[in-house]
Amino acid sequence: MAATLLLLTLLTATTGGFGSPVKPVPKELFEIIVDWAPLVWLHPEEVFFPSSVDFHFENVEVRTENETVVQTSPDRWSVVTGPDTRSMHLNSVPDLDCADCLLDWFAGQNVSEVTVPTYVFIKDYQDACGTVDVVYRSFYPYNFGKDVCVGVPIGDVCEGYMQSFGNHVGDWEHFSIRIRDRKVVECYVSVHSFGAWYTWNDTANNFQFTHGEDSRIDVVDVTYPATVEVVEGLHAEVFSANGSHGLWSAAGTHEYVHFPIHLKDQADRGYAWRSWDSLEIVEYDSDVVYEGELHYLGYRGRWGNQKRGCEVEPVSGECILGVLARSWLLASGTRGLP
Repeated sequence: MAATLLLLTLLTATTGGFGSPVKPVPKELFEIIVDWAPLVWLHPEEVFFPSSVDFHFENVEVRTENETVVQTSPDRWSVVTGPDTRSMHLNSVPDLDCADCLLDWFAGQNVSEVTVPTYVFIKDYQDACGTVDVVYRSFYPYNFGKDVCVGVPIGDVCEGYMQSFGNHVGDWEHFSIRIRDRKVVECYVSVHSFGAWYTWNDTANNFQFTHGEDSRIDVVDVTYPATVEVVEGLHAEVFSANGSHGLWSAAGTHEYVHFPIHLKDQADRGYAWRSWDSLEIVEYDSDVVYEGELHYLGYRGRWGNQKRGCEVEPVSGECILGVLARSWLLASGTRGLP
């Protein structure tokens, strides 16, 4: 399968946004990708906005596990690639002085001021049902985790001290749709390391919940919203949790860990991110050696700093500074769609 890239800017571009012509995806599939691209609501109090991968590369260097600098000033055309990069990571420049320290560029690019791309990956199964998975991936330079009581929580009071856990540099999130016989039949809403499946209902004109996954550190079922509604046409309305960016299909408070600590996401309509304004579409094949503007897809390492502040990880379930999963594209593929 040949690699295909399309940068779509305000629905007018027919060639790559990097100065080179590209082979477009089939017109009918392209229209589905655009028509069903999600409307992502960022929380009104959000301060860690998404960004392009180019923005992130401008602020990191490539390091090994022992923090030896392999490459300074990487970009999508030149970042080191290949199997050897699995043990590497993109480290913040400057480095962090502490596990919960922040840098100005962690704020990303405010979607109300900058057109931020969404990265769309297509997998065509080439089966008798015409099955195609479309994954809309968004990137954030920084994920702010959750404030946890280190001590004994008594009601709303912490007898001890509050500490944020699960922060990490580099944060990939995604929403997926499945197409069969040129019709969208299902979607998957990804929340952190888990998520839920929804089936399209022609009569109700929405996606309806079928089943979901349990959160990673909790045996209690997560309560998922009953539907994914569509707005402004057929665009799924999803909500990026404040700071942590997990996606939910309804505004409100969503508790996803109940014991030994309580972890909740806050979701609400704040900044409207219409992802279809800028889509970078790739027909993805793990066997392809990518070059040019797609060269960065050959990088196999982590997208942020290594973990730090893990002394109470057995209680919190997280380090203060965690890590984004290695090989984000290969490891997860079109995760969520069976």
